[in-house]
Amino acid sequence: MKIFVFLLISLISHTQVYAQQKSFKKGAFRAAVVEVVKASKTQLYSLTPSYGRIISLKPYAIISKVNEEVKKVFVLEGAEVVKGQKLLELESKNIKRLILRYKAEILYNQNNQKLLNEELSIVSDKLKRFLNLKNSKVISNDLYDDLRIKKINLKKLVAKVEFDLKKMSYLLLSSKEDLNNTVIKSPINGNLTNFDIKLGSFLKKGTNIGSILDPMNSEIETSLRSDLALKLKPEFPVQIINENKIINSTIRAIIASENIKTGSRLIKIKVPKLFPNELNFPNRRVELKIPVNDGIARLVVPKDALIADGLNKFVYIIVNNKAKRKKVLIGQSFKDKIEIKSGINEGDKVVVRGNENIRQNQSVKIQKFN
Repeated sequence: MKIFVFLLISLISHTQVYAQQKSFKKGAFRAAVVEVVKASKTQLYSLTPSYGRIISLKPYAIISKVNEEVKKVFVLEGAEVVKGQKLLELESKNIKRLILRYKAEILYNQNNQKLLNEELSIVSDKLKRFLNLKNSKVISNDLYDDLRIKKINLKKLVAKVEFDLKKMSYLLLSSKEDLNNTVIKSPINGNLTNFDIKLGSFLKKGTNIGSILDPMNSEIETSLRSDLALKLKPEFPVQIINENKIINSTIRAIIASENIKTGSRLIKIKVPKLFPNELNFPNRRVELKIPVNDGIARLVVPKDALIADGLNKFVYIIVNNKAKRKKVLIGQSFKDKIEIKSGINEGDKVVVRGNENIRQNQSVKIQKFN
Protein backbone atom coordinates (compact mmCIF):
# COMPACT_ATOMS: atom_id res chain seq x y z
CA MET A 1 0.00 0.00 0.00
CA LYS A 2 2.80 2.32 0.92
CA ILE A 3 4.57 1.51 -2.34
CA PHE A 4 1.38 2.34 -4.29
CA VAL A 5 0.99 5.70 -2.60
CA PHE A 6 4.65 6.54 -3.24
CA LEU A 7 4.29 5.69 -6.93
CA LEU A 8 1.11 7.78 -7.19
CA ILE A 9 2.76 10.83 -5.59
CA SER A 10 5.81 10.45 -7.83
CA LEU A 11 3.60 10.26 -10.93
CA ILE A 12 1.68 13.41 -9.95
CA SER A 13 4.94 15.30 -9.27
CA HIS A 14 6.44 14.37 -12.63
CA THR A 15 3.21 15.39 -14.36
CA GLN A 16 3.33 18.86 -12.73
CA VAL A 17 7.01 19.36 -13.66
CA TYR A 18 6.28 18.33 -17.24
CA ALA A 19 3.34 20.75 -17.40
CA GLN A 20 5.49 23.60 -16.04
CA GLN A 21 8.28 22.86 -18.52
CA LYS A 22 5.77 22.74 -21.39
CA SER A 23 4.23 26.02 -20.25
CA PHE A 24 7.68 27.63 -19.99
CA LYS A 25 8.60 26.54 -23.51
CA LYS A 26 5.40 27.99 -24.89
CA GLY A 27 6.11 31.34 -23.14
CA ALA A 28 9.61 31.43 -24.56
CA PHE A 29 8.28 31.52 -28.08
CA ARG A 30 5.30 33.79 -27.45
CA ALA A 31 5.64 37.15 -29.29
CA ALA A 32 5.92 40.20 -27.00
CA VAL A 33 3.49 43.05 -27.67
CA VAL A 34 5.32 46.35 -28.18
CA GLU A 35 4.75 49.87 -29.46
CA VAL A 36 7.32 51.45 -31.74
CA VAL A 37 8.13 54.77 -33.39
CA LYS A 38 10.41 55.51 -36.30
CA ALA A 39 13.67 57.27 -35.44
CA SER A 40 13.72 60.49 -37.41
CA LYS A 41 15.70 63.69 -37.77
CA THR A 42 13.88 66.73 -36.45
CA GLN A 43 14.72 70.38 -35.87
CA LEU A 44 14.35 70.79 -32.12
CA TYR A 45 15.13 73.82 -30.04
CA SER A 46 16.04 74.23 -26.40
CA LEU A 47 13.94 77.14 -25.12
CA THR A 48 14.84 79.42 -22.23
CA PRO A 49 12.48 81.81 -20.35
CA SER A 50 12.86 85.49 -21.13
CA TYR A 51 10.95 88.75 -21.09
CA GLY A 52 10.53 91.32 -23.83
CA ARG A 53 8.66 94.51 -24.58
CA ILE A 54 6.38 95.50 -27.42
CA ILE A 55 7.75 98.38 -29.46
CA SER A 56 6.18 100.34 -32.30
CA LEU A 57 7.98 100.00 -35.63
CA LYS A 58 6.64 103.17 -37.24
CA PRO A 59 5.42 105.83 -34.77
CA TYR A 60 3.38 108.43 -36.67
CA ALA A 61 4.61 111.94 -35.83
CA ILE A 62 1.97 114.67 -35.43
CA ILE A 63 3.30 118.03 -36.65
CA SER A 64 1.76 121.48 -36.43
CA LYS A 65 1.36 122.86 -39.96
CA VAL A 66 0.52 126.43 -38.96
CA ASN A 67 1.73 129.13 -36.56
CA GLU A 68 -1.18 129.48 -34.18
CA GLU A 69 -2.30 129.46 -30.57
CA VAL A 70 -3.86 126.34 -29.02
CA LYS A 71 -7.57 127.04 -28.56
CA LYS A 72 -8.91 123.61 -27.49
CA VAL A 73 -7.38 120.31 -26.35
CA PHE A 74 -9.62 117.26 -26.82
CA VAL A 75 -7.45 114.36 -25.59
CA LEU A 76 -4.74 113.56 -23.07
CA GLU A 77 -1.47 111.69 -23.47
CA GLY A 78 -1.92 107.92 -23.48
CA ALA A 79 -5.37 108.03 -25.04
CA GLU A 80 -6.36 105.38 -27.56
CA VAL A 81 -7.44 107.44 -30.55
CA VAL A 82 -9.13 106.51 -33.80
CA LYS A 83 -8.48 107.83 -37.28
CA GLY A 84 -10.15 111.23 -37.80
CA GLN A 85 -10.59 111.95 -34.07
CA LYS A 86 -9.97 115.58 -33.01
CA LEU A 87 -6.82 116.09 -30.95
CA LEU A 88 -6.40 119.90 -30.97
CA GLU A 89 -8.08 123.01 -32.29
CA LEU A 90 -5.95 126.09 -32.99
CA GLU A 91 -6.97 129.72 -33.26
CA SER A 92 -8.30 130.46 -36.77
CA LYS A 93 -9.42 134.11 -36.81
CA ASN A 94 -6.18 135.43 -38.37
CA ILE A 95 -6.34 132.85 -41.14
CA LYS A 96 -9.99 133.66 -41.81
CA ARG A 97 -9.06 137.33 -42.16
CA LEU A 98 -6.36 136.44 -44.67
CA ILE A 99 -8.88 134.43 -46.67
CA LEU A 100 -11.26 137.43 -46.83
CA ARG A 101 -8.37 139.69 -47.87
CA TYR A 102 -7.21 137.35 -50.66
CA LYS A 103 -10.76 137.00 -51.95
CA ALA A 104 -11.14 140.80 -52.07
CA GLU A 105 -7.80 141.20 -53.86
CA ILE A 106 -8.76 138.55 -56.39
CA LEU A 107 -12.06 140.34 -57.06
CA TYR A 108 -10.25 143.69 -57.46
CA ASN A 109 -7.72 142.24 -59.88
CA GLN A 110 -10.43 140.50 -61.89
CA ASN A 111 -12.24 143.83 -62.35
CA ASN A 112 -8.97 145.60 -63.15
CA GLN A 113 -8.13 142.91 -65.69
CA LYS A 114 -11.48 143.41 -67.38
CA LEU A 115 -10.96 147.22 -67.66
CA LEU A 116 -7.39 146.85 -68.95
CA ASN A 117 -8.52 144.38 -71.62
CA GLU A 118 -11.22 146.84 -72.75
CA GLU A 119 -8.66 149.65 -72.92
CA LEU A 120 -6.25 147.39 -74.80
CA SER A 121 -8.96 146.54 -77.32
CA ILE A 122 -9.65 150.24 -77.96
CA VAL A 123 -5.94 151.00 -78.41
CA SER A 124 -5.57 148.09 -80.79
CA ASP A 125 -8.42 149.36 -82.99
CA LYS A 126 -7.01 152.89 -82.88
CA LEU A 127 -3.59 151.58 -83.84
CA LYS A 128 -5.05 149.98 -86.97
CA ARG A 129 -6.56 153.32 -88.03
CA PHE A 130 -3.30 155.15 -87.28
CA LEU A 131 -1.45 152.72 -89.47
CA ASN A 132 -3.57 153.75 -92.47
CA LEU A 133 -3.13 157.44 -91.63
CA LYS A 134 0.61 156.95 -91.27
CA ASN A 135 0.80 155.26 -94.66
CA SER A 136 -1.16 158.18 -96.14
CA LYS A 137 1.28 160.57 -94.40
CA VAL A 138 -1.56 162.18 -92.49
CA ILE A 139 0.14 161.58 -89.13
CA SER A 140 3.78 161.36 -88.23
CA ASN A 141 5.67 158.21 -87.37
CA ASP A 142 6.27 159.52 -83.86
CA LEU A 143 2.55 159.73 -83.13
CA TYR A 144 2.07 156.18 -84.40
CA ASP A 145 4.99 154.90 -82.33
CA ASP A 146 3.62 156.57 -79.18
CA LEU A 147 0.38 154.61 -79.63
CA ARG A 148 2.34 151.38 -80.08
CA ILE A 149 4.24 152.04 -76.86
CA LYS A 150 0.96 152.64 -75.04
CA LYS A 151 -0.33 149.23 -76.24
CA ILE A 152 2.85 147.53 -75.04
CA ASN A 153 2.51 149.12 -71.61
CA LEU A 154 -1.12 148.03 -71.42
CA LYS A 155 -0.06 144.45 -72.19
CA LYS A 156 2.49 144.66 -69.37
CA LEU A 157 -0.23 145.77 -66.97
CA VAL A 158 -2.52 142.95 -68.13
CA ALA A 159 0.30 140.43 -67.63
CA LYS A 160 0.98 141.76 -64.13
CA VAL A 161 -2.71 141.53 -63.20
CA GLU A 162 -2.83 137.94 -64.47
CA PHE A 163 0.25 137.12 -62.39
CA ASP A 164 -1.27 138.75 -59.30
CA LEU A 165 -4.46 136.76 -59.82
CA LYS A 166 -2.52 133.47 -59.92
CA LYS A 167 -0.49 134.47 -56.87
CA MET A 168 -3.64 135.42 -54.95
CA SER A 169 -5.35 132.18 -55.93
CA TYR A 170 -2.37 130.16 -54.61
CA LEU A 171 -2.32 132.19 -51.40
CA LEU A 172 -6.07 131.70 -50.99
CA LEU A 173 -5.70 127.94 -51.49
CA SER A 174 -2.84 127.83 -48.99
CA SER A 175 -4.87 129.81 -46.43
CA LYS A 176 -7.82 127.46 -46.84
CA GLU A 177 -5.46 124.53 -46.19
CA ASP A 178 -4.12 126.37 -43.13
CA LEU A 179 -7.70 126.83 -41.93
CA ASN A 180 -8.29 123.08 -42.22
CA ASN A 181 -5.02 122.47 -40.37
CA THR A 182 -6.18 124.47 -37.37
CA VAL A 183 -8.15 121.35 -36.45
CA ILE A 184 -5.56 118.61 -35.85
CA LYS A 185 -6.96 115.09 -36.18
CA SER A 186 -5.50 111.66 -35.64
CA PRO A 187 -4.23 110.22 -38.95
CA ILE A 188 -4.44 106.59 -37.73
CA ASN A 189 -5.80 104.38 -34.97
CA GLY A 190 -3.33 104.02 -32.12
CA ASN A 191 -1.94 105.13 -28.79
CA LEU A 192 -1.09 108.81 -28.30
CA THR A 193 2.34 109.41 -26.72
CA ASN A 194 4.69 112.37 -26.03
CA PHE A 195 1.65 114.64 -26.06
CA ASP A 196 2.01 117.52 -23.59
CA ILE A 197 0.21 120.51 -25.10
CA LYS A 198 -1.11 123.31 -22.90
CA LEU A 199 -4.19 125.38 -23.65
CA GLY A 200 -3.11 128.84 -24.86
CA SER A 201 0.40 127.80 -25.89
CA PHE A 202 1.67 128.95 -29.28
CA LEU A 203 2.66 126.34 -31.81
CA LYS A 204 5.12 127.15 -34.56
CA LYS A 205 4.85 125.53 -37.95
CA GLY A 206 6.82 122.27 -37.84
CA THR A 207 6.47 121.75 -34.08
CA ASN A 208 6.30 118.05 -33.12
CA ILE A 209 3.11 117.73 -31.07
CA GLY A 210 3.34 114.01 -30.28
CA SER A 211 3.33 110.52 -31.75
CA ILE A 212 0.72 107.86 -32.41
CA LEU A 213 1.87 104.27 -32.05
CA ASP A 214 0.18 101.88 -34.44
CA PRO A 215 -0.56 98.55 -32.66
CA MET A 216 -0.85 96.82 -36.04
CA ASN A 217 2.75 97.70 -36.85
CA SER A 218 4.77 96.52 -33.85
CA GLU A 219 7.19 93.83 -32.74
CA ILE A 220 8.66 92.38 -29.56
CA GLU A 221 12.19 93.21 -28.48
CA THR A 222 14.27 91.18 -26.02
CA SER A 223 17.94 90.69 -25.14
CA LEU A 224 19.98 87.49 -25.18
CA ARG A 225 23.56 86.68 -24.25
CA SER A 226 25.74 87.25 -27.30
CA ASP A 227 27.19 83.71 -27.36
CA LEU A 228 23.64 82.32 -27.50
CA ALA A 229 22.31 84.96 -29.88
CA LEU A 230 25.01 84.10 -32.42
CA LYS A 231 23.50 80.61 -32.78
CA LEU A 232 20.11 81.97 -33.78
CA LYS A 233 18.73 82.84 -37.19
CA PRO A 234 15.62 84.63 -38.49
CA GLU A 235 12.50 82.44 -38.53
CA PHE A 236 13.65 80.40 -35.51
CA PRO A 237 10.58 79.65 -33.33
CA VAL A 238 9.62 81.69 -30.28
CA GLN A 239 6.84 81.06 -27.77
CA ILE A 240 4.82 83.95 -26.30
CA ILE A 241 3.25 83.01 -22.96
CA ASN A 242 -0.12 84.60 -22.21
CA GLU A 243 -2.01 83.34 -19.15
CA ASN A 244 -0.37 79.90 -19.46
CA LYS A 245 -1.34 79.75 -23.12
CA ILE A 246 1.34 79.50 -25.80
CA ILE A 247 1.24 81.71 -28.90
CA ASN A 248 3.80 80.67 -31.50
CA SER A 249 5.90 83.28 -33.28
CA THR A 250 9.29 83.58 -34.97
CA ILE A 251 12.44 85.70 -34.80
CA ARG A 252 12.49 88.56 -37.32
CA ALA A 253 16.10 89.64 -36.83
CA ILE A 254 19.16 89.46 -34.58
CA ILE A 255 20.91 92.81 -34.16
CA ALA A 256 24.62 92.49 -34.95
CA SER A 257 25.88 95.14 -32.53
CA GLU A 258 26.56 94.02 -28.96
CA ASN A 259 25.75 95.86 -25.76
CA ILE A 260 29.23 95.97 -24.22
CA LYS A 261 27.91 96.57 -20.68
CA THR A 262 25.61 93.54 -20.65
CA GLY A 263 27.31 91.35 -23.27
CA SER A 264 23.97 90.84 -25.00
CA ARG A 265 22.33 91.41 -28.37
CA LEU A 266 18.82 92.53 -29.25
CA ILE A 267 16.45 89.94 -30.68
CA LYS A 268 13.50 91.21 -32.75
CA ILE A 269 10.41 88.98 -32.64
CA LYS A 270 7.33 89.18 -34.84
CA VAL A 271 3.95 89.89 -33.26
CA PRO A 272 1.72 87.09 -34.62
CA LYS A 273 -1.81 87.67 -35.88
CA LEU A 274 -3.21 85.56 -33.02
CA PHE A 275 -1.75 87.92 -30.39
CA PRO A 276 -4.69 89.63 -28.59
CA ASN A 277 -5.23 93.23 -29.72
CA GLU A 278 -6.03 94.38 -26.18
CA LEU A 279 -2.52 93.33 -25.11
CA ASN A 280 -0.74 94.76 -28.13
CA PHE A 281 0.37 98.18 -26.95
CA PRO A 282 3.85 99.74 -26.80
CA ASN A 283 6.12 99.03 -23.80
CA ARG A 284 3.95 96.17 -22.57
CA ARG A 285 6.03 93.45 -20.90
CA VAL A 286 5.74 90.07 -22.60
CA GLU A 287 6.73 86.65 -21.25
CA LEU A 288 8.72 84.62 -23.77
CA LYS A 289 10.55 81.38 -24.40
CA ILE A 290 13.34 81.81 -26.91
CA PRO A 291 15.70 79.25 -28.48
CA VAL A 292 19.29 78.96 -27.24
CA ASN A 293 20.68 76.37 -29.64
CA ASP A 294 21.45 76.24 -33.34
CA GLY A 295 18.31 74.33 -34.45
CA ILE A 296 20.29 71.75 -36.48
CA ALA A 297 18.23 68.67 -37.42
CA ARG A 298 19.00 65.83 -34.98
CA LEU A 299 18.12 62.13 -34.83
CA VAL A 300 15.73 61.85 -31.90
CA VAL A 301 13.58 59.22 -30.17
CA PRO A 302 11.18 59.43 -27.23
CA LYS A 303 12.88 59.14 -23.84
CA ASP A 304 10.68 56.12 -23.08
CA ALA A 305 12.77 54.16 -25.60
CA LEU A 306 15.91 54.33 -23.42
CA ILE A 307 17.00 51.48 -21.16
CA ALA A 308 19.76 52.17 -18.65
CA ASP A 309 22.33 49.50 -17.78
CA GLY A 310 24.82 51.11 -15.48
CA LEU A 311 26.44 53.96 -17.36
CA ASN A 312 25.37 52.57 -20.71
CA LYS A 313 22.14 53.35 -22.56
CA PHE A 314 20.33 50.94 -24.86
CA VAL A 315 17.28 50.84 -27.11
CA TYR A 316 15.50 47.97 -28.84
CA ILE A 317 14.86 48.20 -32.55
CA ILE A 318 12.68 45.82 -34.55
CA VAL A 319 14.23 43.91 -37.46
CA ASN A 320 12.11 41.22 -39.19
CA ASN A 321 9.71 41.20 -36.21
CA LYS A 322 12.53 40.47 -33.75
CA ALA A 323 13.94 42.71 -31.02
CA LYS A 324 17.55 43.81 -31.43
CA ARG A 325 19.31 45.50 -28.52
CA LYS A 326 21.44 48.49 -29.55
CA LYS A 327 23.86 50.51 -27.45
CA VAL A 328 23.40 54.23 -28.13
CA LEU A 329 25.24 57.46 -27.43
CA ILE A 330 22.79 60.17 -26.35
CA GLY A 331 23.02 63.94 -26.81
CA GLN A 332 20.77 66.88 -25.93
CA SER A 333 17.42 66.48 -24.25
CA PHE A 334 14.28 68.16 -25.63
CA LYS A 335 11.29 67.75 -23.30
CA ASP A 336 10.10 64.16 -23.93
CA LYS A 337 12.66 63.46 -26.68
CA ILE A 338 16.37 62.67 -26.61
CA GLU A 339 19.04 63.08 -29.27
CA ILE A 340 20.75 59.89 -30.45
CA LYS A 341 24.27 60.61 -31.68
CA SER A 342 25.16 57.04 -32.65
CA GLY A 343 23.96 53.44 -32.37
CA ILE A 344 20.88 53.50 -34.57
CA ASN A 345 19.93 54.96 -37.94
CA GLU A 346 17.19 57.24 -39.22
CA GLY A 347 14.14 55.13 -40.05
CA ASP A 348 14.82 52.37 -37.49
CA LYS A 349 11.71 51.14 -35.66
CA VAL A 350 12.43 51.85 -32.00
CA VAL A 351 10.45 50.21 -29.16
CA VAL A 352 8.92 52.80 -26.82
CA ARG A 353 6.51 50.61 -24.84
CA GLY A 354 6.95 47.00 -23.80
CA ASN A 355 10.75 47.24 -23.87
CA GLU A 356 11.05 46.43 -20.15
CA ASN A 357 10.29 42.70 -20.56
CA ILE A 358 11.73 41.78 -23.98
CA ARG A 359 15.03 40.05 -24.65
CA GLN A 360 17.54 40.00 -27.48
CA ASN A 361 16.15 38.33 -30.63
CA GLN A 362 12.71 37.84 -29.04
CA SER A 363 9.81 37.79 -31.47
CA VAL A 364 7.52 40.79 -31.15
CA LYS A 365 4.09 41.89 -32.24
CA ILE A 366 3.76 45.58 -33.07
CA GLN A 367 0.63 46.97 -31.51
CA LYS A 368 0.98 50.54 -32.68
CA PHE A 369 3.26 52.20 -35.24
CA ASN A 370 3.61 55.95 -35.74
